[in-house]
Amino acid sequence: MKGNWIQGLMAASALSGLIWLGGLGWTLQDYFAGAPDTAGTSIPAAAEETPALAVDDGKFRVVALGDSITRGAGDPDGKGYVGYMVEALKTKAKDQEILVKNYGINGMRTPDLAASLTEPAVRSELKAADVIVVSVGGNDLFRGGETLGNLNPDNIASIQEAYLVDLDGVLKDLRGVNPSAKLFLIGLYNPFIAMKDTKTTTKIVRDWNYQAAETAAVYPDTVLVPTLDLFQLQVQDYLARDQFHPNAEGYRLIGERVASLITWKEESE
Repeated sequence: MKGNWIQGLMAASALSGLIWLGGLGWTLQDYFAGAPDTAGTSIPAAAEETPALAVDDGKFRVVALGDSITRGAGDPDGKGYVGYMVEALKTKAKDQEILVKNYGINGMRTPDLAASLTEPAVRSELKAADVIVVSVGGNDLFRGGETLGNLNPDNIASIQEAYLVDLDGVLKDLRGVNPSAKLFLIGLYNPFIAMKDTKTTTKIVRDWNYQAAETAAVYPDTVLVPTLDLFQLQVQDYLARDQFHPNAEGYRLIGERVASLITWKEESE
């Protein structure tokens, strides 16, 4: 009788563990989706004729590129870090109008970003931009959660090597389109701090950011904006319900940090 009770308890525990892992898998798949979700985005068709933008009209232009972090997934208001960044910039803008184009796409990886830069309308906006912000790399690294099951250093090194080549290509293209805009690459944070292997995943993210920063440093006025420290000590306070995307407060921290690095036009004239 007692043996049957113990066996039943063990079976129930195993079933609960499988259900938890299954739920985690679905969440990760949604967060790091392999195929970009283009619904609701403003990237136009490549064949669309795009008129040249007036770049001397006195307006301050921001172009945001990248994955779901740029899109603002997890923020109930949908503002994301781009929205909070612009709010902070408005305190410096006085009467100057700020125009924002947000091309964030859920699930975007660096090769997808490179492909999107061929769009005529995107290139037109980039040419006129005063500031370009980019968040990309989380999907390259975690691959729909697949990487969490294989944190072997050789596997991580292979993924990172491919990413850095793609990232360099993206930055080179962006600088070719617009040599003078301030270009900010949003660093990765570690949403898995509360899970097992936290030391390993934090080390991976830290090294990933370092290598991305070194790649960005080759190009003028191009910097990586660190975010790991913003989430490190109180990660649960800054994550959305899915426990992976930032919540509104997490996005606000990122947005305000980026805004703090932007020197307003009038201040340098």
